[in-house]
Amino acid sequence: MKQHYLQMVRGLDLAYERIKTKVINDPDHLFNGGYADLYGIPETTNAAGIMHNFICAYCCKESKYHQNSEVLERINAVCGYIMRLTNPDCTSNLLISDYHAPATFDLLSIVRAYRIFLKYADKTSAEKETARRVLTVITRHAKGMLATGFRTPNHRWMEAAALLMTHNILGWPALKEKADKYLAEGIDIDAYGEFTERSAGMYNAVNDNALLTIAEEGNHPEIYQYVEKNMNLLFSYIECDGSIFTQNSRRKDKGEGSASGKFFPGHPYYFLYLWAGHVLKNKKYLKFAEEIFNDSVDNNRGAPNAVWVYLLNPELIDWDSEKDLKDIEIPKTYSAFYPLSNIYRCCKEYFSYSIIANNPNFLFVKCGDLNIYVRACASFFAIAQFVPTEVIKTDEGYCMEITAVDDYMLPFETPPATSDWFAMDHSSRKKVCICTLKITIDFIELENGLKLRVRTEGTEKVPFKLEYVVIPNCKVETQNFVMDAHGGEYISLKNGNVRLEHIEKGHTITIKGMFSKHLYHTALRGSVPQVKDSFTIYSTDFTPIDREVEILCTMRKSTYTDADKI
Repeated sequence: MKQHYLQMVRGLDLAYERIKTKVINDPDHLFNGGYADLYGIPETTNAAGIMHNFICAYCCKESKYHQNSEVLERINAVCGYIMRLTNPDCTSNLLISDYHAPATFDLLSIVRAYRIFLKYADKTSAEKETARRVLTVITRHAKGMLATGFRTPNHRWMEAAALLMTHNILGWPALKEKADKYLAEGIDIDAYGEFTERSAGMYNAVNDNALLTIAEEGNHPEIYQYVEKNMNLLFSYIECDGSIFTQNSRRKDKGEGSASGKFFPGHPYYFLYLWAGHVLKNKKYLKFAEEIFNDSVDNNRGAPNAVWVYLLNPELIDWDSEKDLKDIEIPKTYSAFYPLSNIYRCCKEYFSYSIIANNPNFLFVKCGDLNIYVRACASFFAIAQFVPTEVIKTDEGYCMEITAVDDYMLPFETPPATSDWFAMDHSSRKKVCICTLKITIDFIELENGLKLRVRTEGTEKVPFKLEYVVIPNCKVETQNFVMDAHGGEYISLKNGNVRLEHIEKGHTITIKGMFSKHLYHTALRGSVPQVKDSFTIYSTDFTPIDREVEILCTMRKSTYTDADKI
């Protein structure tokens, strides 16, 4: 892994040269001595990460800034800034959202750096003074952790990890006692390896980081099984382009309404699979770490920063991964059904699709760099947006369904005691003309895609739409026209097929079975609003519906197959 290590060290040096010019140097400034983040806010969390990197550069003999006195001064200054910005009760403020919070995320970074400093420095009087200042920050943050608590499920494990780390340095019984109380609640992970927050793009990595630390710092080897479950789960969330599927997340990596964002397993997952692979002697994890690194560098996303793992485990630096991992492969094709998360994932050589419940975007199809997702809705009392709560395994494949019910109310048999509408007991009104509408969609796997069978039962003549949301940067082709997909634009075809092609890469998605019986689609009552940054294809009809649609994925060829034909 020496090549990885040396490339990270070069990145560390470049980061130091860039960051040192960003310090706020104004005695009258509220955040004097801080380093502004991407939002222009000098968070203490940001300062903690910078101090970690400064310590790594100072202690790394391959760095240009190894044992550089200027770096030492900057470490001291960051310590002073963090101390000045913490609250009187020793808690910290995350200015973008959380106040009087425990500095748990900061502490993992700071404690690791402190141990590196003790391992490689702490020899001269100047270094001893720096170590004392870093320890003072750790001590203050430890007091802050005892003064406050957690806010989200994953924070429990980050706090438990930080509590155990600081207990091993400071020896305060209260730190371990609080960590043990968190651990007594049990780890919130299901049989398939999914945490409560179900956040493959972000917070699963936070949990894995914390749990690996808990296992190591608290001598809890039984915790490793949870880490392995979740880290194994990630393999079935990797898309054909190496990105992570996140649309069933309960946290912000879902995109907060957008389905066009991308998350790649970069920095956090690199060090996690490197670290866990080393500790658990799992070559598959180590191979995945190697692939993450190469993919990040090859696609100009930068080399992950995990110098601390190498400095604390120097045997990794000269380890010959090329030799030891040459026969290890990470599967690129798979199918996985997780009924507790209500998601089915299928990934093949160059395309993947995901069927998910509890989301108006119930189907995602990805062919290389070409992406679409699918919605359905009927204008049935404005309550029939297709958001099923369960993915059901069937003999043919998978199925999802919803049943909507509404009615009309009659006047009270006995006049109410009040004319105040909100004070009336409406439960005593009789109901008439009770209407129901059931929408069922079956999913049947095909060799290069899947078939959707869309059916309705119940109320008739209800306007219905099936919509395909297309992430732009592709060509749209039908039998009669060709156009570019632009955000906010849409089409509706009476019949035939639509062929989408990524102009540069040649990945194609062909949707077979278009239909259009009305134009009540963008304004259909009760439906999710049209996505303005994407291109939309609408199919419309009136209930009862009984339609079949095929979504086929192919690569560009010199001659098209039957599946490619418009």
